[in-house]
Amino acid sequence: MTIHGLEAFHGEVDAEVFAVKFSAFMKGLAESDEEANGSRAHKFVLTDLRKNTATAELAERKIRATEAPPNSGIAFYAQGIEEIRANSPRARQLPKALVESVVALGNGVSKKFEFGELKMPDGSVLLLDAFLEERAKLVLSDIKNKSTDLGLFQGIAFGSFDGVLKAVDFQHETKRGTIRLSAGGLPVVCNITDVNIDEIRSALDQRARFYGRASYGGASPLPKMLDVRRIEVIEVGLGLSRWRGAFDIQIDEDGWGDS
Repeated sequence: MTIHGLEAFHGEVDAEVFAVKFSAFMKGLAESDEEANGSRAHKFVLTDLRKNTATAELAERKIRATEAPPNSGIAFYAQGIEEIRANSPRARQLPKALVESVVALGNGVSKKFEFGELKMPDGSVLLLDAFLEERAKLVLSDIKNKSTDLGLFQGIAFGSFDGVLKAVDFQHETKRGTIRLSAGGLPVVCNITDVNIDEIRSALDQRARFYGRASYGGASPLPKMLDVRRIEVIEVGLGLSRWRGAFDIQIDEDGWGDS
């Protein structure tokens, strides 16, 4: 991330302005990582803070080793900014906190700093300018209005969710996992501390129903956390093949079928 100072101040950047922008950038990355993976899968390590410039470099590091590599939070954030700039319908599906971070990144552009740049690992550069700030504010307004219109639930509810258990973490006292829902493949973070270890193992990477207490935050139709009490693995049937031969009629010598 680089912040360019105003020409009136010979390109120098106020340290406080840089600190605010860097904080907003980190919040956006954290939100993106959680959204892309269902829970935090990366930490973002500061690898360079260049002297006499307003540039900071970060590296994405996995928090823990997993069988499948986690999705990149940086890539998710970059795609989110592109959707916001394009003012697309998909931008309205981004997490509100992510869009708020983009608004914060652009706040004060052309007044407190000239513009900013985010250089991605693939070499592409995302421009933080007045146009992006305007689009981000518009998208954020639509997200807020939509949330109000939908009257999204905030509180606790008991129920069941159909999906596949992924990315189980047994390293802490509180055992956590991620459920990929059968409908849409969206991730739901779950607490599986109260579930028997054998029950968890039998359900891993299998379609199952997860029963428990869901905590809703009001910002999404999905729960922020599901405290699982019971898991029921869904047995995969044979489809129509299981009926093969069930309706065959035995013909006797007189030409009549058995009744």
